[in-house]
Amino acid sequence: MTSLASMIEDHLSTLHERLAQAVSRPQAHRPGDRRACTDDFLVATTQHLSAVTDIVLPAVRRHLPDSRDVSREFLRAAKRLERALVIAKAKQYGQAQNIGRAWDQVWGMVHDDLDAVAVLERDLATRLSASLPQTEMQRLGDLLAATALRSPTRPHPHLPHRGVAGKVVRSVWSRADRVWDEFEGRITQPLTPREAG
Repeated sequence: MTSLASMIEDHLSTLHERLAQAVSRPQAHRPGDRRACTDDFLVATTQHLSAVTDIVLPAVRRHLPDSRDVSREFLRAAKRLERALVIAKAKQYGQAQNIGRAWDQVWGMVHDDLDAVAVLERDLATRLSASLPQTEMQRLGDLLAATALRSPTRPHPHLPHRGVAGKVVRSVWSRADRVWDEFEGRITQPLTPREAG
C-alpha cells in the first residue's frame, strides 16, 4: 500500500522524467525515438490527470471546506495542460496548424502547465492527509494507481471532467483511445504501479 501523497509524487516524478526524455531526443536523429518518448509522456500524463480527477477530486469535495474553489482551480490547470498535450501530439504527428510552432515553445508550455498542476496536486494531497486517517490515504493511493491504468491515453480537454457524465465519457474514450492506439500502431508505456511505486 502506498499513500496518496507518495503515489502522486511518484507519478509526478515519472512524468517529469518522461518529459525530459521527450525533450532531449533530437528531431533529426532517429525520429521514431522522439515519437515513442513523446507518446509515452502524453499517455502517462493523460492517465495521471484522469485518475486524479476521478479519485482525488471527489475526496477533496467530501473533506475540504473550500472544495469547490480548489477543485475548479485544479480542473482549470488540468485542462490547460491537456490543451498543451493536444498541441504536442499534433506537432508530433505533423498537423498543419502546428508545423510553424517550435518544439522549444511547445515543450516550454507543457513544462509550465505540468509544474502548475504538480503544485496544486501536492497541495491537495497535503491538505487531505491532514484531514484523513492514514488508512484512507493509502486506499486513495492504491485507487489512484489502479485508475490510471484504465484511464484514457489521449488528452480530451473539451469533454466533461466531473460528475457521472465525466466518468462515463472518460470510460468510453478510454476504450476508444486504445482502439485508435492499436490502429495507429502507437506503442506506449502506461503509467504502471511498478513504475510509480
